[in-house]
Amino acid sequence: MTGQLADFLAAHAERVAEIWAQLQGRAPEQRAGGGTRSPRQFLSACLVALSADDVGPLMAFYEVDFDKAFELDQHLEKALLHLAALRPATAKAAIEAGLDTESQLSLALDAAEDLAVIATRLSVTVARRLAQQISAMTTASSARGTSLSITMHELRRPLTILNSYGQLLSTGMLGQMPDSATVAIDGITASTEMMVRMVNALAELSRLEDPDDKLTIEPTGLGDLVAGAIETVMMESKLRDCTLAQDLAPDVTFRGDRRRLTLALTNILGNAVKHAPNGSTITIRGWQQDDMIHMAVRDQGPGFAPEEADRLFEKYYRSVAERHRKVPGSGLGLYIVKTVAERHGGSVSARSEPGAGAEFEIIVPRSERR
Repeated sequence: MTGQLADFLAAHAERVAEIWAQLQGRAPEQRAGGGTRSPRQFLSACLVALSADDVGPLMAFYEVDFDKAFELDQHLEKALLHLAALRPATAKAAIEAGLDTESQLSLALDAAEDLAVIATRLSVTVARRLAQQISAMTTASSARGTSLSITMHELRRPLTILNSYGQLLSTGMLGQMPDSATVAIDGITASTEMMVRMVNALAELSRLEDPDDKLTIEPTGLGDLVAGAIETVMMESKLRDCTLAQDLAPDVTFRGDRRRLTLALTNILGNAVKHAPNGSTITIRGWQQDDMIHMAVRDQGPGFAPEEADRLFEKYYRSVAERHRKVPGSGLGLYIVKTVAERHGGSVSARSEPGAGAEFEIIVPRSERR
């Protein structure tokens, strides 16, 4: 975040809040426990998120309550839609403030990017809290498990809406936009697609850790599996101008749970895209050695310290370097990779030299092990 949006909102808070309320056609709302929620309070919560990387006030403003699972999706959806509406309010306020055309465009681009970051951070926070609940529910009743599963399903709805708006804006179906703004819109779309994958991953993790869960074993083509993973991360790789290169042995087939193996490979590939420098190449290799199938993804990013290799696959683990660089993530992706591989009777590994990229590998048996 450049700080341009935060500075403008701080300087024109009252007017932006007034315009935002007019666009929403809303007056201050009564809280369930008393008090009101005003447009100015909403803007203050956004400023805290922009300036201090803290979405807590936004969660409080929208009463995101994890004890009310069946209302959670409605509150999150409202928050995401209201964040999106802040862009046109800011644009109108910029015109009224007399900013020149170049400054208006610069502010619009920053607003699109910064608000997408806040929306992603808000969704990640909610998803992470839900993941912690999933972890704590291993001994809970099946009724509570069903409730959480429904909640995860409902979380997809607001994310899908946000993603759909991004697609419509990108294609011009909601009106023409400057070419330079298309990059920002693509960023919003990629962020929401990432969050949809995270929600899917959380739901998948709860099933993978269910002792009654069974893998769906079927004939699987290595090429088809890799193609499915590449398709999922294609938008993110394009935004970073990364090339996805393939080096696959021909006609390799094996038996496995195709959907879950695709998810595992997608997680590794998405991890590589997050860490790869712009304009670099990510290589996906696949081959058979004896009775084992190998799938490896190598990036040209900063790599990781050798002592972290084993910890990378731990649940919720995020390296110090990731946190320092503010790389988005929940610490679940590689844990899911490991869980999927081990459920197939296989294994995972990670190799790196700091500054020389990293390679992550999945190894599974060609035939189902009894």
